[in-house]
Amino acid sequence: MNTRRRAVREQILRAAADLFREKGYRASTLDGIAARLSMSKATLYTYFRAKEEMLAAISRETIEAFTRELALVLRSSLPPDEKLRRVVRQHARFVIANRSFLTVFFSEEASLPARFARQLAAQKDRYDKGVESVVVEGIRRGVFREMPPRLVVFGLLGMLNWIYKWYNPAGPWGAEEVSAAFLALVEGGLLRAARRGPRLESRLHRLRRELAVVVKALDD
Repeated sequence: MNTRRRAVREQILRAAADLFREKGYRASTLDGIAARLSMSKATLYTYFRAKEEMLAAISRETIEAFTRELALVLRSSLPPDEKLRRVVRQHARFVIANRSFLTVFFSEEASLPARFARQLAAQKDRYDKGVESVVVEGIRRGVFREMPPRLVVFGLLGMLNWIYKWYNPAGPWGAEEVSAAFLALVEGGLLRAARRGPRLESRLHRLRRELAVVVKALDD
C-alpha cells in the first residue's frame, strides 16, 4: 500500500470511528461516513466494502498498537517498576489520543463477526498476560509486594481503559497528569515500603495531591 493510499485509509477509519462514537455503530452508515469525508461512496468502496470491515480494522489496529508498545517495554532492560510506569504512561497516552478508536474498541465488540471477536479476545488476553509478566517479575525480584498479579493487572488496566469514558480534552489534565495520578495509586499500594526513600515519599505525596484533585473533579 503506497503512502497516499495508507493516509486516506487512516482518514476513513478516523472518520468512521468518530461517527460510530457519536451515533453508535448500528445507526451509522457508509453514506454518513462518505459525506463526513466529502468523498463519493464509490471511492469509499475502493478501501472498504462494508462498515463491518471498518469496525474490524479499527479493533485490529487498536490492539496491535497496544501490543507493539508493550513489546518494546518487555524487550527493554529496564527494571520492573520502570517497565510498569512505561506501560501506564503509554497506555494512558494512547487512549487519550485515540478516544474514538477506544470507544469503538470497547463498546462495539459485540458487533464484530464471531471469528474476529474470538481473535480479538485472544489478542487482548496476550496483552494482559504481557503486563502481568512485568508484575510477576517485580514480585520475584522483591520490587513489588506479594499480591495476586492477575488482580493487579485487572485493576490497573481497568483504570486505564476507563479513561475513554470520562476524559474531557478541554479539561485540566493531559495524559501526563492522568498517568501520574494513576501511578500514585499503584506505587502507593504496590511498591514495598523499604524501597521508598525521602525522594520517592515526596513524589508520592505530590501525586496523591494531584489524584485528590482528579477525584474531586470527577465527583463534581
